[in-house]
Amino acid sequence: MKIKMLWRLLPLILVLSSCGNGIKPPIKPTNSIKRNSGWQSQYDHIDPKDLPDNVIELFSEQWMVVTAGKENVFNSMVISWGGLGFIWEKPVAFTFINSSRYTYQFLLQESGYTLSVFSEKYRGSLRILGNKSGKSNDKVKEAGLIPIKTPSGLMAYKEARMIIECKNIMIQDLDYNKASPSYQIADMYKNSPNSHHNMFISEITNIWLKK
Repeated sequence: MKIKMLWRLLPLILVLSSCGNGIKPPIKPTNSIKRNSGWQSQYDHIDPKDLPDNVIELFSEQWMVVTAGKENVFNSMVISWGGLGFIWEKPVAFTFINSSRYTYQFLLQESGYTLSVFSEKYRGSLRILGNKSGKSNDKVKEAGLIPIKTPSGLMAYKEARMIIECKNIMIQDLDYNKASPSYQIADMYKNSPNSHHNMFISEITNIWLKK
């Protein structure tokens, strides 16, 4: 009977004895890239410090598509003013949106938005998003883009090669009269006195880079 009992306990004795032999399970290598499922499986989740693009080129030449709103109603527009940086101990995006644009009201209503970057082959789609208003047109359908919802509940596009998720920190009216006299920025708005830009300073919460 004792021999039979010891035989049953043998596997447990072997497991317990192996815990103290100094052998540890292999540690998986880690970096700033995380793998994801669903539509996210097409993207790498990267740290803002690992951004591979030139920021000035992103805004001035490739353009950015800012999208705000909920899944049932949202709007997008193309912007070429803005940048990425660091303030208040957070990586941030700062964008400049004209108050006359339809997307502006969505940016005020929501706590966040996305910035999407597309490859050159989608330049025609960006022109549609930039030149037409979503107030009276289904310009997303006309542009041939497929909306997707990010893990934060924000809207972006499946065709984007990079998606930056942003959470609003501050919205600041721009006072053109405080600009340096050598630039005379206020003169640029004389023909549209009711139009002005607001600066949105937002924390970068996620960056998705297409593989």
